[in-house]
Amino acid sequence: MQYKIITDHPNTNAIRMKLLLVRNGLSYTTKTLFDEDQKAKAKLMGIKSFPTVYTSKNEPIGGLEELASWIEQLK
Repeated sequence: MQYKIITDHPNTNAIRMKLLLVRNGLSYTTKTLFDEDQKAKAKLMGIKSFPTVYTSKNEPIGGLEELASWIEQLK
């Protein structure tokens, strides 16, 4: 399963998410939103905060803490 991280730049929690995924042998892609228009569009689509992570089926997981809990459930 490949995860998708959507983040703004720079964001240390996005880095922590990536490390958490890699440590657990999980692959991911990253979409970084650099300008305010991109961030506004993402928020209109339902993203409440950055970074946020989704499953490969576009199911929202949430932020860093939610991702950590999700991974614990997979073990």
